[in-house]
Amino acid sequence: MRVVTSCFSRFHIFDQASQLHRLGVLENILTACPKRWAKDWDIPQQKVVSLPLSGAYGYVVEKGLKKVHPLLGRLASESLHSHFSKRLARYIPSTCDVFIGLSSLCLEAIIEAKKKGIFTVVDHGSVHQRAEKKILLEECKLLSISIDEVVPSEWIIEKEEDEFEVADCVSVLSDVARRTLVEAGIPREKVMVNNCGVCLSDFKPYPKSDNIFRIIQCSAITPTKGVHYLLQAFSELKLPDSELWIVGRGKEVSPLLPKIKQYAASNVYFKGAYPQAELSGIYSQGSIFVLPSLVDGFGMVVPQAMACGLPVIVTENVGAADLVMEGKNGFIIPIRDVDALKDRILRLYENKDLLLDMSRNALRSVSDGYTWNDYGDRLLAELKERVCC
Repeated sequence: MRVVTSCFSRFHIFDQASQLHRLGVLENILTACPKRWAKDWDIPQQKVVSLPLSGAYGYVVEKGLKKVHPLLGRLASESLHSHFSKRLARYIPSTCDVFIGLSSLCLEAIIEAKKKGIFTVVDHGSVHQRAEKKILLEECKLLSISIDEVVPSEWIIEKEEDEFEVADCVSVLSDVARRTLVEAGIPREKVMVNNCGVCLSDFKPYPKSDNIFRIIQCSAITPTKGVHYLLQAFSELKLPDSELWIVGRGKEVSPLLPKIKQYAASNVYFKGAYPQAELSGIYSQGSIFVLPSLVDGFGMVVPQAMACGLPVIVTENVGAADLVMEGKNGFIIPIRDVDALKDRILRLYENKDLLLDMSRNALRSVSDGYTWNDYGDRLLAELKERVCC
């Protein structure tokens, strides 16, 4: 089997390509990223087809045109997605058996691949964006903020729906993502689920330097990630000898600034963004990890934190809930449920033996089935079954 995969930026596709290469089936990865990036994933440079003009175009859109005017930015972004997909179509070799395209960036490429008799897969890293839009519209009303700051554009939803219809298969990262696609009318048998992995050499526990009960959330500071619900829960609990660390970018421009000011406290720290290589050290200074997202296709930070020995609290709309064994390595709560969040935090704060047991279970559970090698093995097995049947 020969597989071509593609992505505009890194996302999880470089990990995917690395696994396909490990398993001996990677023909090429087509990307707007520089070829030199491949070295960090042990992908031979000759397997990388880099489209630097697309990358330069993307940089202009993100750093320039979107800041000039929202409408100009939207039109440019839409143009960029179509431009990249059309360029991909010219680089798919007719000798490959499978083409994988990242959603919203592969429609024209999928159509061309199917003309060549190639099995096509849309890799969709989130839930169905129509389901996401519904939830976020509700949240915008609750927060009295502009929908333009949060809600996905209709054009990108429609393009993804066209891709889902045309492709032979849609690959998602979680059961919750599959559920939203099926609810949108995509046949269940067309959707395959493959949870992301974690690199255990990069994410591992280090000694904690103090006895402070520390809650960590690592995400963009946006309504989508539910940061405001964790801030409220932590503020109302008023736990002695505790801290909340929010790790991620976007505080200064976040529509959540009024909520941040409302729940500001001396033991709440906005740490900013960190390189992936430094996150293990950050997680290891925590006691628990919380991701209270309103909607999240997976949430790779969850298995990363678990690999560092942190029990996790996630909402039912976080895809990485697939990894959570209730009361064993973490807890799953409803979205927007501050009382449930407070209850689970308090339970772990007051019961040190439970915290220790769940910490051990968290580390053990990702080591057994949720490494990137596990992801790669599942992907190849699924492709073989679908292409050969």
